Amino acid sequence: MKVIYLDACATTRVDDEVLDAMLPYLREEFGNPSSPHVLGKRARRAVDAAAESVARLVGADPDALVFTSGATESNNIALLGAFGHDDRAPVNGVFCPTDHKSSLAVGRALAARGVDARTVRVGPDGQVDLVHLDGLLDLHTRVATAAWVNSEIGTVQPVHAMAALCHDVGALLHVDAAQAAGRVPIDVREAQIDLLSLSAHKLRGPKGVGALYVRPEIRHRLRPVMFGGGQYELRSGTVPTHLVVGLGKAAELALARAEADLRRVRELRATALDILAAGVPGMRLNGDPRGGVPHVLNVVLPGVRGESLVSSLTTVALSTGSACNSGSQEPSYVLTAIGVDAEDANSSVRICLDPRMSFEDLVTGVETVVERARGLAGVAVAMRGHQVV
Repeated sequence: MKVIYLDACATTRVDDEVLDAMLPYLREEFGNPSSPHVLGKRARRAVDAAAESVARLVGADPDALVFTSGATESNNIALLGAFGHDDRAPVNGVFCPTDHKSSLAVGRALAARGVDARTVRVGPDGQVDLVHLDGLLDLHTRVATAAWVNSEIGTVQPVHAMAALCHDVGALLHVDAAQAAGRVPIDVREAQIDLLSLSAHKLRGPKGVGALYVRPEIRHRLRPVMFGGGQYELRSGTVPTHLVVGLGKAAELALARAEADLRRVRELRATALDILAAGVPGMRLNGDPRGGVPHVLNVVLPGVRGESLVSSLTTVALSTGSACNSGSQEPSYVLTAIGVDAEDANSSVRICLDPRMSFEDLVTGVETVVERARGLAGVAVAMRGHQVV
C-alpha cells in the first residue's frame, strides 16, 4: 500500500544518486580512511572530497568541518565543549525555547551542574527577541544557540544579528542548521557564525552522519567531549567513509537544486493551503506565514485532536511536530513557547513538503487529511451533543 509522505522535516528518502555514491565504500572501497595503506588512502580522498562538497553548501573551509553521527551529536559537542568542567554561574549560556531537544537538554544538563542556562524570549512568529537577547548576554556568556530554521513552524532566525550581539560581549554563536541546510542560503563566514550543526538525513542523505562547522579562530575555546584515536581533534572515532560520502553527495545535490527546489515547494505550499482552507473551516497557520520557510506548514484544524488524526491515517504520513517529541501527551513545547493555547496546540499538525513529490500525491495526501479531519471533528461534535449534563 502506497503511503504519501508529508513529513520531510523528520527525515527524507535517500536520493538514488546518494545511494549510488555510497555503495562502493561498503563493498570494494572499504578501507579505513585513517589507515596508511592504499585502501586507506583512497578512502581518505573520498572523505576529503565529501568535505569539499559540504563546505561549499555552508560557505566554509573544509578543514573547519568535523564529521559526526548527526546534528544531535554536533549540538552536544558545540554546546558542552564551550564550557569547562569547573564552570559555574555567573558563567552562562543562552538557549532558545523553541529549539530541538538536543540543544535544550544540554541547557538542562549544564544548569544541573551549576551553569546559568538562560532562556531568550521568542515572539508569536517564533523569532528570537533581539532586545531580550542583548539583555541576557554579558561578559560571562560562553555561547548562545538557536536553530536557523525551526522544525515545527518553519521560523527563520535572524542569525546575522544574533552573531553581532554575541560577538559584542565575546560570546560564541552556535546555529543548528539541520532544517536550514539545502533550504536557505548559508554562508557561515559572511554571517560570522562560530559553530554550525547539520545532519545528512534531512537533505536526502543517509541517517547516522552529520557535521559540525567550527570557525578556526575559536577552535581553541572548545574542549572535546569524546576521546579516543583522535581522528578529529574534537571528535574521536573511525570515520564512516560510506556515510560521509553520502553526506557529501547530498550536499552537492542540495546546492545544485536549491533554486529549483524552492520554486517547486512554494507551488506545493500554495496548493496545500488552498485545499486546507477550502476543506477545514477555521483552519489557520501557526507561526509567521510570511517569514518562514515554505516547506513547513503547521496548521490548527479546529475540533480535531492532532495526535488522533495522525495515528488514524493509513495512507498518509504526517506529524504533530518534531519526531523527538513523538509520544508526548503534552502540547507541543514549540507552540506553547510562541503563545498558542493548549486547545489549539493539541489541534495542530505539521505538514512538511518534499520538492520532489508530485502534485498528484500532494493533492491526494492533503485531501485525505482534510477528509479525515472533517470526520473526526464530526464525531467529536456528535459526542458532545450526547453528553449528559
